[in-house]
Amino acid sequence: MDARLLDPADRSWPDAIVDIGVRLHAGKNPTLFPQHFLQVVLPRLGGHIFWFTEAGKELGIGFLLPRGYESSSIGDRPLLTQPAYTLRCHAVDDETGHSLATLAQAAVQAVQPFVPDAHIHFYNPAGQHTYQPTSQEIGNISIGRPNAEEAAQIPLLNQRIWGSPPELLYPADIHSIEFQLGSSLVARVDGELAAFLFGFYKFGGPKLPADWSERFGGSLRLESQTLGVLPDFRGMRIANLLKKVQAEEAWQKGIGVINWTADPLQFPNAALNFGLLRAISFHFYSDLYPFRNNLNRVPASRFGLTWLVGSERVQNVAITGARAPILDLPQHPEIERVNHNFETLHLEAKGEHIAIEIPEDWTSIQQNNVAEAQLWRETTDRLFSHYVGTEPGQYVITGVATDRDQRFLLGQRVDDALLAHLGHINE
Repeated sequence: MDARLLDPADRSWPDAIVDIGVRLHAGKNPTLFPQHFLQVVLPRLGGHIFWFTEAGKELGIGFLLPRGYESSSIGDRPLLTQPAYTLRCHAVDDETGHSLATLAQAAVQAVQPFVPDAHIHFYNPAGQHTYQPTSQEIGNISIGRPNAEEAAQIPLLNQRIWGSPPELLYPADIHSIEFQLGSSLVARVDGELAAFLFGFYKFGGPKLPADWSERFGGSLRLESQTLGVLPDFRGMRIANLLKKVQAEEAWQKGIGVINWTADPLQFPNAALNFGLLRAISFHFYSDLYPFRNNLNRVPASRFGLTWLVGSERVQNVAITGARAPILDLPQHPEIERVNHNFETLHLEAKGEHIAIEIPEDWTSIQQNNVAEAQLWRETTDRLFSHYVGTEPGQYVITGVATDRDQRFLLGQRVDDALLAHLGHINE
């Protein structure tokens, strides 16, 4: 068996992902990852995609995903730590009659030269899987890993929350012990499934400032991918509980950095991410995702969030009872406003703090006035591209504010003192 590595830097990459979807019956194959995940997220995790062939005939496709680090021994040598991957394989229809499940060892051997120092675990998404449910009681809410029945319900919750079509759903089997997802949690309220959160291991990621990579173990991180809460259970702060448990588990595994992406124009998400969780953002990606839906009717630009889960700033927030600090902007005239909705903006701010106005209700604007949504996106994309970063003169997004019915994101000017404060570990 031969393996051909697909290159995400190639201009044909988006078309290759579409072709994979066609070949593996996207929308009708519940074991296939969403195309936006394969196109955008998988390469950012440090993952890869391979075509498998034998004697010129296509056998299938393998998705190689980071699994973390493992200890192993070679003969009489002492234990060594090596990167590990999950090789998730899908057979394609052809006249050979081969099944990748019967060619597991050949598939691993074909991929091994591309990651010579890694341990590869073959994984058959159509095989038998086991689940190991857990439970942590917080009031009448239980947080923990899902059992098999709950894992099967997660795609259904996704549909109920966002109305997602089948091709945008993640496979239920990724929550199995065999797949070894980086993070897999559900929330149960009085025994009823109310919410879910999952994420993937990833090797490396966006560059961290100062000595954060060494301090927080930045070579292995967690990419928190999807969090959803059913409408009937909103207002109970379940999203916060899920994220805090995720942070605790990651820190116990030695992972100090959790990344995820978020639409910068969704103020409720910003209040959770920056205000309550104390995440920060110094990365901005214009039009990151290719999909369009009711929540993304204009280009899907995103902040890259960085959560230093071992930092004093994060760990000093209680798992329950804490409130998101939302600044009353009129009481802080020293904070420079860099725009007035989408009509005016200026790119000359040099103060210690800036405020970037975002919509009061971004979801409603997208649903009712696409032209206005496009103007908001264009204006804020320009502001974020200019101001957000860790270079001299740029700003890290660290908080939120309001001025009556106006909503703002707060940025702090980058300097050594700020980076030391954000990255301080409580000894």
